[in-house]
Amino acid sequence: MELTRRVALQSFAVSLLAAAECWAGPVSKWLVPRATGASFLEAVRRGDLAKVTEFLKAQPGLARSRDESGVSALILAKLRGHDAIVSALREAGLVLDVAEAVMVEDWDRFDALIEAEPELCQAVHAVGGTPLYAAALSGTRDLWRVRAAGCESDAAPQGGSGWTPARAAMEGPSVTESWVSATDLLSNGADVNASQRGNSTVLHGAVLRQDERVVALAIRKGAQIDARDAEGRTPLALAEQLGWTKGVEFLKNHRSIPRDHRASRFAFDVHRKPIQRPDMSGIPQELQSKATGNSHANLPVVQELVKSDPRLVFSISTDDELAIEASAHMGNHDIMNFHLEHGSPLSLPTAVSLGNEDFIRFLLDDDPELIHERGAHDFPIMTFVAIGTGSPDLAALLFDEYGASLDQHSAGSTALHWCVARGRYELAEWLIENGANFNSVSYRSKPEGETPLAVAKRVGDSNFIQLLQKVGAKG
Repeated sequence: MELTRRVALQSFAVSLLAAAECWAGPVSKWLVPRATGASFLEAVRRGDLAKVTEFLKAQPGLARSRDESGVSALILAKLRGHDAIVSALREAGLVLDVAEAVMVEDWDRFDALIEAEPELCQAVHAVGGTPLYAAALSGTRDLWRVRAAGCESDAAPQGGSGWTPARAAMEGPSVTESWVSATDLLSNGADVNASQRGNSTVLHGAVLRQDERVVALAIRKGAQIDARDAEGRTPLALAEQLGWTKGVEFLKNHRSIPRDHRASRFAFDVHRKPIQRPDMSGIPQELQSKATGNSHANLPVVQELVKSDPRLVFSISTDDELAIEASAHMGNHDIMNFHLEHGSPLSLPTAVSLGNEDFIRFLLDDDPELIHERGAHDFPIMTFVAIGTGSPDLAALLFDEYGASLDQHSAGSTALHWCVARGRYELAEWLIENGANFNSVSYRSKPEGETPLAVAKRVGDSNFIQLLQKVGAKG
């Protein structure tokens, strides 16, 4: 019986080989040596597109290869900046896992995976952390999507690297991407002083990148200057050990960097009465995010939501954005006023967006340090002038009387960028006349960066193009 079975199998194999030669030529030419996973992954790491393509043509399944730590070929390629190899892997039919999906910004795939398994948001991936960690590490844009899905800003689950997403951002392939990712994270709920493996704080990580922009970001977000890592080094001592002379001087003069403030966020209502925040513990996060999301531009929905539960004016999204703050950074006066009528706080950024000079003076006369306050998503005070009213007089009030900086920025984005985007020509003239930097490069919207002139050219505004070219702007 066993002999008969063996003969049958041999006969079947011969038939397959014969059939193969009929449609693909001699078997010796059709079959190729089996590539090992190790050699394939080495080609991926080197960025050898020709070799990777050769391997994948012979064995498309190699696209699923992972190293000894479980890190996939796609992630290895992505973190080394080998975008052509990332494309080749996807073209080979690779089915993305959740970390890969956020890294390549395939949001349909990400949403489908999270909907099927919500627990993936808190799970450790082989890359070292949660999907938000993976996104921060690779410089993914639209991190709000990952937070909205349920990924916590400071998660460092057991079994991972032991670092939060903000600390992971310091390890990204591009220092500019690290800067932009960290700006996003630290401005939308992440703690710059969150506990990290080896006590290597976000500021320690910034020093290791040896980039003043990243160090300045961590400092203005309140990083502990004297924090010590597991080897007992402060950020300054680390800079000295690295021989980073500029960094040493920068850290020694850290007091010259204004710290961000948000002290007026829950201080007073429009009638200058102290805010009494309601208990929001019984309101689902999804409903709070709905109220905040619609507060950007959809007044009828906001009205219905607040009618159903007045506490929703105090809703905070997964981006740590209060409902009225959403309308403030959009310059939506109708929705801001609706929230104020229902007891919402009136912070300095919101007052500037509304152009409420009396309230601005009330807050700044009481606490001049509020001039360094930031609104939602890291928007600086002067930016709210451009967004809200475009008034040169209001800008002059903040600048002349309270010392507002004309060059406050978020990842390079200044009030002048927003003037161009919002068509605030007179304010732009005032900013330039008073010494604003007209060549600041913003990385908030475009990975390649844009000066105000580049924005003007992109939107096709000839008046701004002429104004900026006249003063010698680049872009």
